[in-house]
Amino acid sequence: MDADDSDDALAYALSGLPADPTWKWRTGGELEASDDVAGLTSEQGVLMLDHDGQVMSWNKEAERILGTGPGRLRGRSCLSLLPETDVERASSNVALEAAVSRGIFGTYGWKSREDGSRFWASVTLRPARNQSSGELGFVAVVRDITEDERHAEQLRGALEISRAILAGEPPDAILHLVASRARTLVEGDCALVRTLGAGGNVLVLRATAWRHPSDALLAAPVREVLRFGSITGRVFDTGRPRLVTGRARTMRNRTRSEALRPLWPNVGPTLYVALSAEGHKFGTLVVMNWKTRRPFRRPDLEVLQLLANQAALAFHHSRVNRERERLVVAQERERLGRELHDGAIQSLYAVTLDLAGTIARTADQALEEQLAGVPERIDTVIRRLRAHIHQLRGGALDPIPVD
Repeated sequence: MDADDSDDALAYALSGLPADPTWKWRTGGELEASDDVAGLTSEQGVLMLDHDGQVMSWNKEAERILGTGPGRLRGRSCLSLLPETDVERASSNVALEAAVSRGIFGTYGWKSREDGSRFWASVTLRPARNQSSGELGFVAVVRDITEDERHAEQLRGALEISRAILAGEPPDAILHLVASRARTLVEGDCALVRTLGAGGNVLVLRATAWRHPSDALLAAPVREVLRFGSITGRVFDTGRPRLVTGRARTMRNRTRSEALRPLWPNVGPTLYVALSAEGHKFGTLVVMNWKTRRPFRRPDLEVLQLLANQAALAFHHSRVNRERERLVVAQERERLGRELHDGAIQSLYAVTLDLAGTIARTADQALEEQLAGVPERIDTVIRRLRAHIHQLRGGALDPIPVD
């Protein structure tokens, strides 16, 4: 049966406004005929549940968001609509009872579709009554808020990385933070950060992050990857991100330099992005699903690249600031050296000349003997000042943490 345009309670439920436990609804078929309802639910999956929380009817958006085929939602428990974390720790009764007692039950988190893809789900349950029988039922609204959540997570990650850099955290700690944030952002099995080696021919592993720490023992990544002839190296050199589906390749065609240990038939779906900003290359960021084999999609690559860009920009600004500080220190050292040379040393020379004249003119033998050793002591002071000036002008500064 089509949704009824005059059913104000249903329209109110679909509008996303606060719930009213006295709402009424009619049992029936799919909720898609009414133009008004369709307009309200263009980005929301709406499902009608009976008093036991079993799905009775729904709109097409619910099928699209949940990734199910036509007619496959009927009879499912409301527990199947909840994010994975809620499924693990709750029961359908908990959610339904909360909706009745509070007027609304809301939750959000990662959820898997039937095709294996994942999305960040926002789910709300509201009580409603059958208009004919007066029986209590529920309205469930499901939304895919993956884009909003990932944007927020990306900003949180970039902010945390920037704060760590400004706080002067060690470079390796910052790179591990980048790897951890990247893995979490796209729900990867592991993330790797590599920077260019001293010789410029290899990219060296600097940081890793794992979904399960024990996985590092099962698939330890190689320490060095060839810059030339590897996907990692091409991404580093060109700056162009790469999404690898992870389809199996033969060992002959496989790039051994990028393999995990022990050797797998393939490393699974993988995202490669460059860490570069303002023309400066810092390294590469790689996220793999070597264990779950869950496929990545283009939006995953795009959001990972955004995080990598922001992290690299923070590295770049940090390096620029450090170089600016180095320049200021160098200029200050040069100024001090010049003042010591042009001021103190020249003044001491003048004193030495005056003493020499005084000694030559004096007729007092005792005074002459007393003053005779003073020029030598002044020369010693001048030599020490020159040594300080040399140290000021040629002193080494601390290296830049991330290059």
